[in-house]
Amino acid sequence: MESAIESVWNKLYSNNPKIQAFAVAKDASVIWQTANWNPAAEIGTIMNSVAHVSSTISLGGVSYSRISSDSDSYVASAGASGNLLITRVQGNLWMLAWAASNADPDLSIIDLKKAALDLLKRI
Repeated sequence: MESAIESVWNKLYSNNPKIQAFAVAKDASVIWQTANWNPAAEIGTIMNSVAHVSSTISLGGVSYSRISSDSDSYVASAGASGNLLITRVQGNLWMLAWAASNADPDLSIIDLKKAALDLLKRI
């Protein structure tokens, strides 16, 4: 699955370079991440916040405020500190991404959802 995830990440980044960090989590454990990001220590709290539709999520000492969410995705912004994007691939398999502050979070989550569909086809 790692090579499928890496291929999906490469395609996502080439389509939207404002998405600059990426991880895949399963059962509240990070199973793959880009070298420039490590949400592993906080993934349980993050996924709990998504499940409970929390108004904020903290990651790496940055507090992200929820912009939108539904049962399969969560979009939050920390203004100049960037955007946090989370979408379900299937079941308990999730993609997380960090997008630059100048990225449009609504468009970036669409790109992340497309990446989730791409990964689903590959696994």
